[in-house]
Formats: sequence, structure tokens, C-alpha cells
Amino acid sequence: MKLLFAPSGKRVIPYPPVGIAILAAQLRAKGVDAEVCDLEIELAARHVGGEETLLHRRAVDPLEAVAGELDPELREYADHLWSLLGSDGQAPLGISVMGFEQVASALLLARTALEQGRRVIFGGQFWTERSASEALHLLAPFGSVSVTIGDGWEAVAAFAAGADVSAVPNTTSSVGAGEVVAGPRVQAKSLPPQPRYDWVAWDAYERFGSVTYRDDRRVRRAHLYVWDKQCNFRCAFCRVATGSRAVLTPPVSVAESFAELRAADVTQLNFMTNELNPSRTYLLRLLDQLEKRGADGSDWFTYVRADRLEQDDFARIRALGGRLARYGLESGSQRLLDLMRKDYDVATMSRTLKNAAAEDVWNHVNLLVGFPGEVEADIDDTIRFLEQNAHTVHSVRINPFYLPPDTPIARAPEEFGIQLTEFASGWWKYEQQDGSQPDAEAVVRRIERISQACVDLGIGFAGTDPFFLLDVISRYDSVEKGLGHLKQEFPIFWVPAPTDVYKAAIGGYETTADWRSTALKRGRNYSLSICTD
Repeated sequence: MKLLFAPSGKRVIPYPPVGIAILAAQLRAKGVDAEVCDLEIELAARHVGGEETLLHRRAVDPLEAVAGELDPELREYADHLWSLLGSDGQAPLGISVMGFEQVASALLLARTALEQGRRVIFGGQFWTERSASEALHLLAPFGSVSVTIGDGWEAVAAFAAGADVSAVPNTTSSVGAGEVVAGPRVQAKSLPPQPRYDWVAWDAYERFGSVTYRDDRRVRRAHLYVWDKQCNFRCAFCRVATGSRAVLTPPVSVAESFAELRAADVTQLNFMTNELNPSRTYLLRLLDQLEKRGADGSDWFTYVRADRLEQDDFARIRALGGRLARYGLESGSQRLLDLMRKDYDVATMSRTLKNAAAEDVWNHVNLLVGFPGEVEADIDDTIRFLEQNAHTVHSVRINPFYLPPDTPIARAPEEFGIQLTEFASGWWKYEQQDGSQPDAEAVVRRIERISQACVDLGIGFAGTDPFFLLDVISRYDSVEKGLGHLKQEFPIFWVPAPTDVYKAAIGGYETTADWRSTALKRGRNYSLSICTD
């Protein structure tokens, strides 16, 4: 089977996509030969070398890719993509799509494959029932396809093995004559395998990363998958919140994966997880295993819960290469944190940030604005929290709230004083129980208040691309020196703006983004909706 990562021509990442690396490991564990092709980095590397494709000249509308007769320019682009895959007979294709900008290229690839009689399955984190239905309908003139919604490693293995589509878990498939078949919706019975990176042509990622991050060093970057499909916490807006059912990767397995990445000369990595400390006990066991394996030589970042962690814990993290800790704090208001069911204590959050900063670990904080029930006093408390911790908060990302499906708040909206009204492109519209509508303009004003407070306190927004931030930090022996570099070379990170503006500044492309386009609704890139009328 051939696994493809569809190109976008926009925010290209200088490290191998972890999703298809996990799928490749799953297929090989099942005895299926898996060939991987990251078309995103392939086109990006060629673009750096002066070769331009259609994606670099203009945006391609997904509907263009399924027109009855392709525009000659688009046909040339489709043929070019196909030529990059090489010849491998009639192997089925798995196409990974992680954002809207990839959709047109993905549809072109699927169309070409179907015209040649090959089987196709789509996957990626942001597919929904609606976008899957759209893809099936648009590709119907060319053949039958499947779309994975949710966990994909078991689905891809079943698809590759030739299972009837009605038996392929977590998929929706077209089977001809307009008929759609849904496979069983199941929760994975096991953790996904650790990603395999033996297929990676590292040179392309190194060269592109050097140009994009403005770093003369040739660096290999990768994700070390820990866990993220279930979480033992119960945050109201989180799709993986379970409260207790999470299954954690054993620390010894994480340490082994770390050693394998180091053997592949990976020197910057992400411990990919909801939080590295689902409990302090788990974190300490993991640190024990990393120390036992002599895990050093790599700089890394991860998500951490701001629960009680001691300064000695962060000293061990820093000694093992941990340079950047990311926290989903969401608010500085204890009242709002309780409403969100974050199970956080504001005073403890402050102590943990202080302990991390004392050991020269960069603290990046995510804040959420617009959660149902939020009032102006909660924003006052968040600004007060930032004022009290300005010396230990090194960067902030502000996220407007939207209401995702299959979350505690979506399953029991009445418990949060709201009622759902309409499911849009990957998110729920809602109203207050008294029938009043949520105020998106109020959300924008509150975001602007917090943003300005950050600027007044000297806190920037440099954590948008954590690998970029890690790359900068790793050039220096202290957070303070990294901050100095960013302030001199990237002053835009101290200018309030939506996160897409910072991504574009790093990636070297243009964007038009404003807070109103995402306040109380999901951004287009994460909905994958093809028909936007």
C-alpha cells in the first residue's frame, strides 16, 4: 500500500508527518508492505530549489479538482503529482489530509488513482461525517472511495487487507450508484504503534527546515508519540476527555523510542501527548527510564499539565533536553476553570510555572476565550494572572472558543447552560438556554484585551509553531538569550494578531486572518468542508 501526505503549498512543516508514520508501522506489523511519500515536503524542497508548481502560483479550489474536464494547467499539476509517486502497479492509496489547503491536491490524487482503477482511502484528524459525505459525492463519477473518521490505524490495516468496506472500522465509503456504507464505529482496542521513520529522506526536511527557520544548522526533527487518543482528565471542550479510561504508553517504550530517534540523528523532537504528566508518578517513572537509557543529545518540547511539579522535576527535564513546556491553562479565573472542568488550581499553576522558569524551561501558555458562561470578570482575572506571572510566562497563544462535537459539553449542553442548534463544518452552533445568542464580538473584544495586556507586560506570541520556537531556543544556553534573538529577528511576535499571521510569517507566505473569522466557530483549515456555500 502507498501512503501519501497531500501537499498544500502553504504552511509546510520541516519534519515527517507523524500520522502516516504511525500508519506505516501498523501496516508493517500486519505484514503489509507500506511505501510512504510526503508530497508536501517533496514540493516544498523543489520550491526552495527554484521549481514552482501550480500551488505556489495560486490557490486551487477543491471543486476544480473534480470538474468534468480538468483545466490544462490543473491536469499538468495532477500529472506532475502522480509522476512523483513512481510506478508501483495497482497498490491501494491512503491519502492523509490534515487541513483545508490540502483538499484540492488530495482530490486530484484520488481522481487520478480511481481513473487507473486503484482503491483509495482518505484519513486525517479533521475529517467529519459531513466532509466525508462531500468527498464521496464529488468523487462518485470517478469511482468508489473510503474516508476514515477518527482513529485510522486499524481502518487502514483492514482496508489494505482487502476487507469489505462495510467491515472497515470508522469509515464511510461509496460503493457505486450513490450508495454509501458506514463501517462499524469502534474505539481502538490498543495504543497505536510507535511511528516508523525508516522511510524518511531526511535531507529534504533538513534543507527546508534550514531555510524556513533561518538556521544554518542541518537539523532532523520528529514526533515521539506518547498518547493522545484518550485523556484521563475531563475538560469540557476536549474530544479525548474520558475522566479515567486513558491507556498510557509504558515509560520504558517511550524511552526506547527516544533512543531509536537519537540513533537516527534526530536532535529536535516533540513528546507528542496530551500532557507528559497525566500524573506526577507517571512523569517521574518516565524520567527514570530516560535517565537509565542515557537519553541526551536532543532538545525537545511537550505538553505539561500545570499540576504540582517540583523544581527538581524540571531540573531533571532540563538535563534530559526538555527546553519548552506547553500548558493548556485556558484561563486565570478559578471560576471559569471550574466551569470548564479543568481540575486546575490557579495558585498551583503559578507555582509550577515558577519552578519551570527557575530551571530555564520556556513556559508557553494557551488561553481559551469565549467559553459559555464566561463574563468580563473572568477576563480581569486572566489579565491579573498574567500580571502576577509575567516573569515566568514566556509566550502565549489565545484561542477563540468553538464547540467541537463528541465532547462533554456537546454531549450534555444543558449542564453548561446552553442548547445546540445546528452542526456546521466540524463544530456546533448553540444558544443560551434563554434563547439568546452568544456574542462573537464580545469574544473578539476580550481577545484584544488579553492580547494588549500581554504586549504591555512584554509577553509575546512566539509559541505558535513549537518546532520553530524550539529551534531558536536550542541555539542558546538560556531562555533569556532565545527571547533576545526573537525580539530582534521576529518583532512581529510582539504584535497582537491571530495565530495564522505568525504561521505565515514563519512559513514565508501571505494570509488574511482576523479574530472574527474564528470566534465561536472552527477555522476553515480544520473543518475540511469542501462545499462552503
